[in-house]
Amino acid sequence: MKTNYARGLSYAVITATLWGILPILMKIALKEFSGSSIVWFRFAFAFAALYLFLKFRKKQPESILVSPPGFGVLAGLFLAGNYYYFLRGIETSSPSNAGILIQIAPVLLVIFGVLLFKERFDRRQAVGLAIAVVGFVVFYRDQSRQWGAEAYTATAIYIVAAALLWTGYMVFQKSLAPRYEAQSLNLLVYGTAALVLIPAVVWTDFNNPHPGSWALMIFLGVNTLLAYGFLAEAINHIPLWLLSVVITLNPIITLTLMHILPIVAPGWVAPEVIGTWGYVGAGTAVLGVVMVIRKS
Repeated sequence: MKTNYARGLSYAVITATLWGILPILMKIALKEFSGSSIVWFRFAFAFAALYLFLKFRKKQPESILVSPPGFGVLAGLFLAGNYYYFLRGIETSSPSNAGILIQIAPVLLVIFGVLLFKERFDRRQAVGLAIAVVGFVVFYRDQSRQWGAEAYTATAIYIVAAALLWTGYMVFQKSLAPRYEAQSLNLLVYGTAALVLIPAVVWTDFNNPHPGSWALMIFLGVNTLLAYGFLAEAINHIPLWLLSVVITLNPIITLTLMHILPIVAPGWVAPEVIGTWGYVGAGTAVLGVVMVIRKS
């Protein structure tokens, strides 16, 4: 497969940016819609838009739907669970909390690489893992005081579940990438996820919502389509460790916007309640994650 590092990095940066703003937009959307409805709509919209795009490009999108690879279906199921539990984490805490805690995912991806694919794990990565654990513990302790231990433990469980499911999705996606076109795989993933989430949809959520709410939902669908579209393309051009390093930076975008938005648009989202030690823990965790996933 022909690779292009510059293109792959560009795709990864776009994905990180889209993921950086995503938790904030979902927190706003939760004022009008239930979590399950938001997640289903994102997948359904992305599936319909991508199907029409591939049809327009004469890519025969039906082919992968008629005879889907098993790992592709599993990838869709795992990503559906990832979306749902990540949104539950946002719902029970804040966008920045979810953005920081989900950084467990790239660490898990490296660990799965070692266990499943016998990839190398050196001393520097071990040190990075220890630093990341310390950072997550410090951040957790700070936020437990801010939100209450019981409530924040539930948030952490949701986000860890989301991280595990995302790791499984990435493993399946990477294993299929050499044999299937990236956007065809995404079509299967979106369709599978939308289908399995139908029983959880609260259909009354869609009864005459405010036009601004519909615009936000459509933007969330576009975010899904673009973020995972660029992610799938990036996988084809750069290794997973480099992709993981780039997308690990998305909490910086979330934290920055969460400081700006309550000032310029009061009422959209509540200000963050992160103490000094919370920021120290968050920075330490991200530094440790980068050390774990960065190759020499």
